[in-house]
Amino acid sequence: MKIKLLWFALIAILVVASCKNDKVDTTPPLLQLKLGGAFVSDSAVLDINDTISFGIHAEGLSSNLTYLKVDVVNSAGTSTIYDEGINTAVLDVNKTFFKGLEASDTYVITVMDYNRNTITASFTVLLDSLSAFGTIYHFSNLVIGYQNNSVAGHFVDASTGAIYTDASVAGHESEIDIIAYYYLSSGSPCPSLVCPAQGDAQLQYPAIVGWTVQNATLYDYHTSDYGLVSEAQFDGCNNDSLLLVAYNSTYVSQKCKFATAGKIIPFLTVDGKKGLIKVTAADFVETGTMTIEIKIQQ
Repeated sequence: MKIKLLWFALIAILVVASCKNDKVDTTPPLLQLKLGGAFVSDSAVLDINDTISFGIHAEGLSSNLTYLKVDVVNSAGTSTIYDEGINTAVLDVNKTFFKGLEASDTYVITVMDYNRNTITASFTVLLDSLSAFGTIYHFSNLVIGYQNNSVAGHFVDASTGAIYTDASVAGHESEIDIIAYYYLSSGSPCPSLVCPAQGDAQLQYPAIVGWTVQNATLYDYHTSDYGLVSEAQFDGCNNDSLLLVAYNSTYVSQKCKFATAGKIIPFLTVDGKKGLIKVTAADFVETGTMTIEIKIQQ
């Protein structure tokens, strides 16, 4: 009888100990923003398209950090402009965005750890009431060759409208923002726009792998897919007002699929220049070409 009682007592102790060990640590991560100096200051007054750079330092105190998110809150609501899954004890990164048209934007940074503990920090930037829309460059009838076209150039400098061939691009690699190629996506014709940093571009144009600078242009595929900017709006645009509002950083990629005739594609260069591409023609063969117009901030 005593032995049974001892066994019951031991089991009870082990159960209690197990329950204690299963308790999740609710200590939130540490989060610090780097503002001022080389970074933007809280309550800074900025012009349209000014750079908004800030640093993030975070530490997981109870478990590794697993998620980072940046939201912007303004009169239009709340939008997530960046999110990323991570797995690290310490996070040190810098992020750069650009001032839009809202009078006030509050940037809310959130980190979460493995135990789903979260912490946020924020800062606000303001729009200078004297800020005006900027001028743009307009390049039309730009004919880009696909990967198996040996005549037309493949590599586009969006800021000048220059198109380079495999031979003439030497010395201009750091200027290239836009590249086109063609393939079948699940059996459907798929003219696509990419950039030097994108993996498919490097597969189709292997010489890019050896470039010391591989620019990472971002395309807003959501606006393109859903036709949120019309050809008439593109044609009537004579300053950067449409370029600024059209680009949605929530839905961007280094590749824009189904870049067919009539599509309007907002983009952002690595230099922070926003632009619009209008596709006026796109062949459905690897030896063909794509013809585009570009409007881009000066």
